[in-house]
Amino acid sequence: MKDEKQLIEEIKSQVKEELKEEKRREDEAQKYIPKTRSAGEKFVKGFDYAFEGLVFAINNEKNMKFHVLTSILVLFVSLFLNVSRVEMMFLVFSIAFVISCELLNTSLEQAVNLAGEGKKSKEAKASKDLSAAATFVSALNTIFVAYLVFFDKVANFSSSVVLRISRRPSHLALIAVSIVIISTIFFKGIFYKGHGTAFHGGFVSGHTSISFCLATIGAMRVDEGLLIFIFYGLAIIVAESRFEANIHSLPEIIRGAILGTAIALLIFGVFS
Repeated sequence: MKDEKQLIEEIKSQVKEELKEEKRREDEAQKYIPKTRSAGEKFVKGFDYAFEGLVFAINNEKNMKFHVLTSILVLFVSLFLNVSRVEMMFLVFSIAFVISCELLNTSLEQAVNLAGEGKKSKEAKASKDLSAAATFVSALNTIFVAYLVFFDKVANFSSSVVLRISRRPSHLALIAVSIVIISTIFFKGIFYKGHGTAFHGGFVSGHTSISFCLATIGAMRVDEGLLIFIFYGLAIIVAESRFEANIHSLPEIIRGAILGTAIALLIFGVFS
């Protein structure tokens, strides 16, 4: 009877191993089967693909790093100069235009390298030079727009400008959140380690940075201790949800909280 029991146990063990192996093969095969996504999932996935392209450009193009840092600087300088909505519209459009041209330039360079298989030719050089020229023209346009917007304001700059801006907390909040978003994308691109998308993972938790930025802004605009507690409580809940879902590690969440809080303190601490 003992031998029969051992035999039965061995058969059970063998069957379990075979089932595990079959399950492993099925899981492996599922990776190569296209998933049917809903319209909403496809829409969100499109943002992920776009973010991956932006990260690639920041990692591989020095000019892209310069454009992103310049965008942050322009937004920051606009706080001092009482830029109108129309002027801000032209600035934002010009910045977006030059960044878009840089992205197209990078895309064309990659396509030319792929088509030419790394071989040099006059046609390939001409294509790259033309796309670089388009980026150069867009950069000149941005400089021209910045000159028209900022020159008179810088020449007539006075402390009264700062006072007028400090009375517009909604403008300060918009600038602070914009800088947080751009900085988050910049840091995700610079420290990209092969994981993370626009909404999942990365060097800095974007959801956490924005939530702590808003919480800090709210805390600086009210005097009620309970409201401040609620603001930061909600921010902590957002951060905790990213950690519980295994989207971000604890260091990434801490970085996001520090980034959002620091930018809000800087903007509202100086101008409010």
